[in-house]
Amino acid sequence: MAGMGPNRRPLLAAAVFLLSWQTSQLVMTAFIGGRSTARQVRISRQAEGYSLRYFDVRGAAETIRLLFAAAGQDYEDFRYPLNFGVPGDFSTIQRKEFDEDKASGILDIALGKVPVLNVGDFTLPQSKAIERYLARKLGMMGDDEVEEALVDAMAEHVRDINDAYSRKGLFFMKDEEKKAELQKKWYAEELPDWLSKLEKALPGSDGYAVGSKASLADVAIFKLLKDTYPDDVSAVYDSCPKVKAIVDNIAKNEGIKKWLADRPETFL
Repeated sequence: MAGMGPNRRPLLAAAVFLLSWQTSQLVMTAFIGGRSTARQVRISRQAEGYSLRYFDVRGAAETIRLLFAAAGQDYEDFRYPLNFGVPGDFSTIQRKEFDEDKASGILDIALGKVPVLNVGDFTLPQSKAIERYLARKLGMMGDDEVEEALVDAMAEHVRDINDAYSRKGLFFMKDEEKKAELQKKWYAEELPDWLSKLEKALPGSDGYAVGSKASLADVAIFKLLKDTYPDDVSAVYDSCPKVKAIVDNIAKNEGIKKWLADRPETFL
């Protein structure tokens, strides 16, 4: 596609996208180096006592982390390590600490999955529920009930786009020729069509998806276009002024800039 150069992000970065739907299985991870290191990253003074549990990858937790970053909110970024018994063999993935916590029952409320958000004695599962809860707590869910509903709707539009890409099954596709053909069509035809529809749907202006300040919808759009695909898709949304303004606006956020520069390096 014109304007789409070979600006590739880390190997198999597209798999981050797929992990959002199968986090409990972790059979969709990519492999670089054999294992991930244990991390319990304390971003903070933890003023509100937020603690996020997820694997040591971006996946389904990254929009949540971006929300924390955009709002400048301290939290504990607890990461379960992932190890490969046999390098590159997905069937040998080992998650000792995660499996121990799952067996102990502390993840029962989450059906044995992550991400999970802990706030004092309160535990909240499901990535989208966490995103909406945090957006409300952090003042990023609109200024009234109407704006909140619109923020929710715009974030769901983004999920529709994510789902459309996920259904292609590109990560496990062994036919490289077919895979390349599907990717080319996605970038050249389907993603532009989706973004054109999103552009028309956005009720906000001046760099905001809804209302007059950054919200979950803005962060979700930024995540979709700047932290999901292995290719630079800026040429795709250049023709969508509202979408482009949102991406550019979030990219200028000091917390977002710091997070993208300092976040842990992971194999996925």
